Amino acid sequence: MGHTAPPTRIRFLGVLALLFGLVFSAPAVADDLVVSRAVLDDPSGALSIADVAERAFTPIEGATLFGGVTNSTYWLRLRVRAPAGGGSVVLFIVPTYLNDVRLFEAGPGAPQDWATRATGNRHPYAERDRKRASLGFVVTPAAPESTYYLRLATRGYSQMNVKALVPQEAEAKDDGRDLMMVFFVTAMVALLLWALQGYLLDRQPIFALFALHQAVYTLFGIAATGYLAPLSSAAAWPSVVDWSFTVLYFGIAVTPLLFSRALFTAYDPPRWLMHGFTLVLGAIPVELAAVVLGHGNAAIIINALVIKLSWVYFVVLAFTLRKEQSPSRRVLQVFFIAITATNVMFWLTNNGVLSDNKENLDGLKLLIADGLVIGGLFAVMLHTRGRQLRRDAQKSMLGFLLIQEKLALEQKLKEQIEAQARTDDLTGVFNRRHFVELAERELERARRYDRPFTLLMIDIDHFKAINDTRGHSTGDVALQGVARVIGETLRGSDIFGRLGGEEFAVALVETGRAEAAEVARRICAAVAETEIASPKGGPVRLTVSIGMTQLDGRNIGFDAVLNEADQAMYAAKQAGRNRVIVNA
Repeated sequence: MGHTAPPTRIRFLGVLALLFGLVFSAPAVADDLVVSRAVLDDPSGALSIADVAERAFTPIEGATLFGGVTNSTYWLRLRVRAPAGGGSVVLFIVPTYLNDVRLFEAGPGAPQDWATRATGNRHPYAERDRKRASLGFVVTPAAPESTYYLRLATRGYSQMNVKALVPQEAEAKDDGRDLMMVFFVTAMVALLLWALQGYLLDRQPIFALFALHQAVYTLFGIAATGYLAPLSSAAAWPSVVDWSFTVLYFGIAVTPLLFSRALFTAYDPPRWLMHGFTLVLGAIPVELAAVVLGHGNAAIIINALVIKLSWVYFVVLAFTLRKEQSPSRRVLQVFFIAITATNVMFWLTNNGVLSDNKENLDGLKLLIADGLVIGGLFAVMLHTRGRQLRRDAQKSMLGFLLIQEKLALEQKLKEQIEAQARTDDLTGVFNRRHFVELAERELERARRYDRPFTLLMIDIDHFKAINDTRGHSTGDVALQGVARVIGETLRGSDIFGRLGGEEFAVALVETGRAEAAEVARRICAAVAETEIASPKGGPVRLTVSIGMTQLDGRNIGFDAVLNEADQAMYAAKQAGRNRVIVNA
């Protein structure tokens, strides 16, 4: 028993080290293309874009519009410079629980005719510009810069952080958020499963209350960071979005109260002081009533106060305990001081008291640190209380599960990254870069050993007409269907990729001229005979034009071979399409 305290203190210091790392870690630096930001308060929410375009805006510093808990609508005017190489820009928006963010792209016409789009948790996920958990819009600024207006109308906290990022930076930012959420959910679910197992082993109610806290906090975290958006029917039931988020927000105030009351009871605290739990829990029905009566903002403010005051109350209660238990009263006091300090530091940081930037506005750092510190410390206390029954078994099993999940996660992420780097997102075949890499390698082998090498260039006939008449969704389906037919015609050793648009290429390995020509004709015939189901209208029938060239023992590079096949393919088109032309 004399060796229990040092390991406990070591674990506690480790948690504090993780906490300080999360609090004070600098955000990733990205090239924000926003030249200037200015805000306009619209208390009634009645201003139109025509009204707003003529009004004076107040410049703001930093990337964050901070309106607090209010019913006002806010307009944010952004001047965004075009990227050095031109192209699209992502207006990257956090937090993800904003109800309605509407974009107006300033143009040469009257403001009421400007192009507009909307996003937010009250809009269908399928209609987002980018199918990611974060909110945002994809725009194409004209050089040197373009002006955009964002209208924010949301229930609760009117806070919005907007940056203009090139697509690669936006994807990297989202990938980072995804990885953090996987870590958070994995750790939280592991603790949840551990608590359920503890309850099944000895039926202690405190384990069930801890499991409830983990479940509510994990769901709240997933909802608050936008990862429930793909499952949401926001367009049909917008009130359900608000209610589910509100109930979960109230839940993260209730579950620590229930758990802590069960925890403190065994230490014989003063009875009069324990009545504080009943008093604080009584605020929850008041909050729900406020929401029902249309005072949602008041309910949010009350709940935030309940959360803050609860942790102060827990610290006071920890110093009034009269009976020694496991864990010790001193450990309990240190743990609750640490949890309260965690929350205070993040509240101050997130509101700009300890830091001028509000990069934590998306809630991920606060969510992970708060959830893991509270959950982790609660779990340590429970583990200490029940270690006589299951210390060795629980420790080894939890460690094994976490290691297995971490290894599986790392392997899955590695496979996903490798697959994304070499495949075309739409068709699933090799992308241009990976196809060229493999084909060049095969060409070099064929030159070195004087083996046959054949290259086919394949272009879908009249593909532009499909896009123009049937829409891009039909065009995408057509590309996928043609890729599937070609892939089924080829051998496993052949190299098949999409070069871009409606152009594909095939490198036939160890294939002579006659056999290669037969393969090309089979592809031509197979595509022509296939009906491709269309999401709009009847099925689509397509043909392809194929240009073929061979190495024939020449010492030439891949670019020359590619150009020959390309010229032969254009000759096939000029000769009437739906045919194969072999380069002489």
